[in-house]
Amino acid sequence: ERRGLFDGDDLLSVCRHYFWDGRVRDRSTTIAGLSAVATPPEHRRRGLVRRLAAESLAEYRERGAPIATLWPFAHGFYARLGWAICNRYATVECPPESLSFAREAAGAGRFHPLAPDDWAGMADVLAANDAGHDLAIERPKEWWRDRVFHRWDDDPYVYGVERDGALCGYVVYTVDAEDDGKVLDAREVAAADRAAELACLGFLADHDSQVGRVRIYGPPDASLLDRVADPSDVDVRIRAGPMARVVDVPAALESIGYPGDADADLVLGVGDSLADWNDGAFRLRVADGEATVDATDAAPDAEVGIGPLSQLVVGYRTAGTLAADGDLTGDEETVDALDASFPVRDPFLRERF
Repeated sequence: ERRGLFDGDDLLSVCRHYFWDGRVRDRSTTIAGLSAVATPPEHRRRGLVRRLAAESLAEYRERGAPIATLWPFAHGFYARLGWAICNRYATVECPPESLSFAREAAGAGRFHPLAPDDWAGMADVLAANDAGHDLAIERPKEWWRDRVFHRWDDDPYVYGVERDGALCGYVVYTVDAEDDGKVLDAREVAAADRAAELACLGFLADHDSQVGRVRIYGPPDASLLDRVADPSDVDVRIRAGPMARVVDVPAALESIGYPGDADADLVLGVGDSLADWNDGAFRLRVADGEATVDATDAAPDAEVGIGPLSQLVVGYRTAGTLAADGDLTGDEETVDALDASFPVRDPFLRERF
């Protein structure tokens, strides 16, 4: 959905809004996405993006999306607006021959091209692949058709492998010419289980006559170093990924699940310079896997900015880590109660938008 800021008939700044069903701490919730933020040069340095972000948050709140996400052009810019890194991602690069160990995957079938009508089987594979990750999005059919099978610059190759008549793995990739030769860019590798993962890696290895390197994107994972014959051939780079932000503190804290044995009753002081409805104190009570949150005038037991709080909510950092880094203040008992209520998770927002 497209949005813009206008002065009369003059369009000053634009963005796009996305709304998905996703998972945060074992609960399905609406996750908003902010994208395509742009202001022409003649209108910059006027605070328009800040205004655009504030108006977007107000809309997300009204539409019941407690978490907002984005892929930043610069992490520091959006950190000033309350967004914070919600996961890292890895790029793994190696010669295709390094993946030859996976060619003999037991029970793997032959790969064949997939078409947009195969999206439902791919969705089942991706759900199994991402079962352990928070911020996993339930892609609608249109996303599969328009954003997986098609790209702005060049449509990718999409291949899948079946086992017992059902799709169990797939690879989405392009082959591009770079300064030092051709590279296979595997933007998405998904497998329902370990055997299917090996089949996908073996499929990439079979491109050894076509490309000099294979580049795989995915969650931070260096285990491939332990599986190849020569780990010095494998380059693993970890990078800061997308950012998340709590849209509405009570709604976000009440929308997620909590450990069944967590027991907390404390007051959080939250600082938010962009969304005034979040800037204040909130009483958080956690029991039996649920939370209730109410605004209060009581003195805070702990204080935290909206960015670090967002990382706590999605499970990217713990209260103990935030406190050690100076991003959360509170006594030891309060930090321990928050740690018990918000254990670390494994968020990974795969979608780029």
